[in-house]
Amino acid sequence: MQRTHAQTFTPLASRVVSIAELFALGAYGPAAVQRDYQWRAEECRTLLADLDRVFSASSFAVRDDGDEDEDGAAETRETEEAPVDDELRVADIPAHPMQLDDYMLGSIVVTPPENGLRLVYDGLQRMTTLTVLAAVLRDLTEDEALSDTLDRLIRLDEKAFRLTLAGKDTTLARQVQPRGESIRPRRGDPQSDMGGRIRIAAGVFREGLKPWTAIRRDAFARFLLDRVRLILVEAFDPRLARQIFVTTNMRGKNLNRVDLLKGQLVDIAADEETARQVVAHWNGARNASGDHFEELLVSVDFIERRQPQGDDCLNELAEHIQEKRGSDGIEGWLQKLTHHAGAWRELTAFLENPPTDEFAADIWRLQLFKWDNWKPLALLWLSDYRRAVRQGGPGAPQKIAAAQRRFAALHRRCLAITLAGFSNSDRERIFGRAISQVNRDLNPLASSGALAFNPQQLARIAETLRVPMMDKDLRVSLIRWLETMHMTPGQEFRISDMTVEHILPRRPPEGSHWVTDFPEPDERFLACHALGNLAALDKVRNERVSNNSFADKKAIYETAVEEFVTLRDVVGVAAWSSAAIQERTERMAGEVMRQLDLPPPFAGTAQRAAR
Repeated sequence: MQRTHAQTFTPLASRVVSIAELFALGAYGPAAVQRDYQWRAEECRTLLADLDRVFSASSFAVRDDGDEDEDGAAETRETEEAPVDDELRVADIPAHPMQLDDYMLGSIVVTPPENGLRLVYDGLQRMTTLTVLAAVLRDLTEDEALSDTLDRLIRLDEKAFRLTLAGKDTTLARQVQPRGESIRPRRGDPQSDMGGRIRIAAGVFREGLKPWTAIRRDAFARFLLDRVRLILVEAFDPRLARQIFVTTNMRGKNLNRVDLLKGQLVDIAADEETARQVVAHWNGARNASGDHFEELLVSVDFIERRQPQGDDCLNELAEHIQEKRGSDGIEGWLQKLTHHAGAWRELTAFLENPPTDEFAADIWRLQLFKWDNWKPLALLWLSDYRRAVRQGGPGAPQKIAAAQRRFAALHRRCLAITLAGFSNSDRERIFGRAISQVNRDLNPLASSGALAFNPQQLARIAETLRVPMMDKDLRVSLIRWLETMHMTPGQEFRISDMTVEHILPRRPPEGSHWVTDFPEPDERFLACHALGNLAALDKVRNERVSNNSFADKKAIYETAVEEFVTLRDVVGVAAWSSAAIQERTERMAGEVMRQLDLPPPFAGTAQRAAR
């Protein structure tokens, strides 16, 4: 029938859906405009950290001790069931109304199903990443019902999965989507660059979620399925879907949240003269801070609010300033920002330049970690240090010495936090408490402080040093930290070309003595990643040693022992064996624990900060 002018045709249909509802709709595949999977480790870590931040503040969250909260938060609050598609056999998916503690993950643009398949025009990267995350949660959980629910949202039926990717790479279909595959370490080379990125995503989620308690991890899985939402947009004409893809990815410019904050602060001013002063102070702070002004503002926001930070944290900072200071206090806050800006420039200089003394070296070592939750506390302490140096007076030497002790301990505590496997939300809580203690003139480094560790956490740190280190970032941070602990300030602290050498190679050649000496593949793989099998080496010589025999490797190691302390005990070993690796692992673990110099657990009143 021909459509008349009175009739209308809606080319788009949109609705908000949960992750569970999205995948329960059926099968998805990439539209022709889509690219290969591109997410790398950093994007995956950011997604997990953002999800964890919202989850930790939601009704699903559980206490750190692994028990449910007072409201039984590990369980879902409502029991109503969504309509079940009997053909898809997806059941037990709760239907919840939208809540403020839900996490909105953007939009997915698809065409209506044709032969049971929806083509994804925008959002395929997120759908692929969510599939990997759901698979890891499924394979880590011991809850059979939850595992089955997650698997039904990954698997369409016994022969097919809900999400398929274009091309010949089968990494997702063979190494992630089948039960049990996503948490298996992979030894061989990936099929393609895309397959390597999918493996990396699985590894990030696996290593990020493993340290969590089972109760917390399962509660997070339910939160992911029920409270993470997307806007599902169905475009009934593929031409319109392609247009949405192009305009979404190639047009427009993101709002600058720094300039938005400036506008909000100007609005707080009571009159035009105050507004002009606000702008003058703002420009002064921006000039004083040097580069990365936005990063300074984010650190200052954490000092001010000590709350989990998302993309809208600077907007929340403006609201906080309006509520706590108002128009009368806005200039005073901006003067304080200017003081922090000078400290930020100095902190950046410490991190970027070769250290000239032990104080500078202790600050410089903070850059060795792949996370930076320490920056607000470091900024606060450095601001205090600069004030003591500038003002002088009878108490200045004691304050300067206290600042030196703080930074000597801070990078050690950061390594301990890394070894303990704390998540981003854990670190936010730890450093939020630390800043609160500093503001109350308490010492967060004391045995009762926020940066101390209980017996269980100390045991976890010791265990991490003695089990295979599958996390590349952990290996790199630890070996570089050990090397820099033996470097002398005044010399160049070179880490840009420092790599981690596996003495027993990761891919030994067939027929080599490595295969003969370590005949069982799984044991060889685990021994390869033990701490005792790791050392530092520059990139050029690392490429030269490659998968050579131990004798050939030692000849190259001997040319590098003056530069890399972690090689010195290797060159004295006659043959590299499981026993040698185990003995060296114990020795290096003991050395790390001595260097960390952690205080024993203490139950009592927090100690006053040294001032």
